[in-house]
Amino acid sequence: MTLLKFIRNIRLRQKLLLSYVIVIFLPTIVLGLYAYQSSKSSLNSQFQQSADNEAKKLALEISYRLQRQDVSMKSIVFHPALIDLMSNPNQDLYTQFKTLNDKIEPIFFNLMYMVGDMTEIMLYSENRQSELGNFITPSSAVKDKDWYLATKGSESTKWWFEDGELFATRVIHNIDLQIVSAELYVRFDYNKIFGDFIGKMNEGKGIIITDQQNRPVLTEQVEQMDDVQLQSLSRSGTSKAKLGGESYLVINKDIPQTDWILHYLVSDNQYNTGIRNILSATGIIVLICMVFLSIIIYLFSETLLRGIEKLNTKMKMVEDGDLTVVVSTNSKDEIGQLTDRFGSMLKQINQLITEVYQTKVTQKSAELKALQAQINPHFLYNSLSLINSKALRIDAQEISDLVNHLSSYYRTTLNKGKQIIAIQDEWTNVQAYIHIQLAMHNTRFDVEFDADDKVFQFEMIHLILQPIVENAIMHGIDLLREGRGKLILRASLDGEDIVFVVEDNGVGMEPYMIARILEHESSGYGIKNVQERLQLLFGSEYGIIIHSQLGIGTSVIVRIPQYRHIREEDS
Repeated sequence: MTLLKFIRNIRLRQKLLLSYVIVIFLPTIVLGLYAYQSSKSSLNSQFQQSADNEAKKLALEISYRLQRQDVSMKSIVFHPALIDLMSNPNQDLYTQFKTLNDKIEPIFFNLMYMVGDMTEIMLYSENRQSELGNFITPSSAVKDKDWYLATKGSESTKWWFEDGELFATRVIHNIDLQIVSAELYVRFDYNKIFGDFIGKMNEGKGIIITDQQNRPVLTEQVEQMDDVQLQSLSRSGTSKAKLGGESYLVINKDIPQTDWILHYLVSDNQYNTGIRNILSATGIIVLICMVFLSIIIYLFSETLLRGIEKLNTKMKMVEDGDLTVVVSTNSKDEIGQLTDRFGSMLKQINQLITEVYQTKVTQKSAELKALQAQINPHFLYNSLSLINSKALRIDAQEISDLVNHLSSYYRTTLNKGKQIIAIQDEWTNVQAYIHIQLAMHNTRFDVEFDADDKVFQFEMIHLILQPIVENAIMHGIDLLREGRGKLILRASLDGEDIVFVVEDNGVGMEPYMIARILEHESSGYGIKNVQERLQLLFGSEYGIIIHSQLGIGTSVIVRIPQYRHIREEDS
């Protein structure tokens, strides 16, 4: 009790000095051992993580190279002329040769010339008994090949490496009958695909790529493995292997889009070298700490006490309600960091107070604008309804019709603030707009509507057709000097897409004008805005195409996918 009382009553400075002296050696040694074990564990984790990341990058790089070739193969198997030729072997021979020479062989020669990695392209037809041209032969020639049955039962590209040849295969479907009509065989230059990997691996690292039967596709920077060693390689996760008396960490990764496995090998010597370096560094650091720790303890004690006293004073001021006090220090130790963080916390509290106030003001403003947005359309519809009622009372049918068209136009245009609208409503919107324009033009042009009712079960982006129709009237029909203008609107299904066509017999445009309206903003709600909205939602393959001839007229084609917004959200 006397010792405890003595320790409790001595000053803080003396307590610190005494505690530092007592525990200086033991904690230093313990911390040194702990640092060594932690560093060793961390190095092991980093070693495996680094190897895993490198293996993943290699697998993705190989997959990317193969996917580039897969894009070229897809351009072949989905080519309409090729599908038609493979699906109709009973066409007359002249038609087949003409299709082959005019539409198919030029594609093959261009791919082999432009891609460069392709060395052979061959189509094996299921329906033919004889060869046709340079690229088509009966599938009976390869029915005994391993790849034939595997390809025929797959919907994706299959990659193979046999007898030193790298090639890929893919089926071609008969679209009408949903059966396989042919198999595409493409052979590639092995060195152009894998040339960057050959001879480029760092010392102590290597790669092995194997197929489904664990046969080697590529072996680099490691000794050749016999069949027993290849079969022992794992096809997933992490494993160990011993080659040529050296131990390796093996990272196994699937190569996407293929049935191949990448085995990434890293020598254990790299890990052991790192461990030795950590042990040496830890011993030196512990020795330096034990020598100099006694010298700096006194300095630490002084700065610690001074910082605590200063921080205590500032905290007392904040406790008394002064949140504007500035708390900072030039010290970088824990007390200095604690002081700076306390000061930073005070700044953040003041900022939060200001932000909460500003957020409340902004929220009230947004609520007011939302209320106005709800009131204005309601007021507009009531006003139009009143005008219609008064027109009917005085038997002004034309005024009534015009008001009804205007009401319908604004109802679908506003669309309750939503960006997605039923195609039926968009069609109603543009019809109402055209009827209004007819009234404004004293019916000086004719209008023709032609819509397939099947398109009305789908949805689209709001306000797409009206800007196009407006341009057709203002910049096409209105500028006619002779004859009567005509506007035609069509809507139809085209495969999995929906196509809208707006035609006019106006003055037409020159090519530079077409590019200009698609690439530059115009006054009001222009075509460029429509194009950007379509491609933002549906992708660059959809949007607007314009055909025009001076003095003949203009045709604007809008292509969108068959889209159902509500169903996609629910899924």
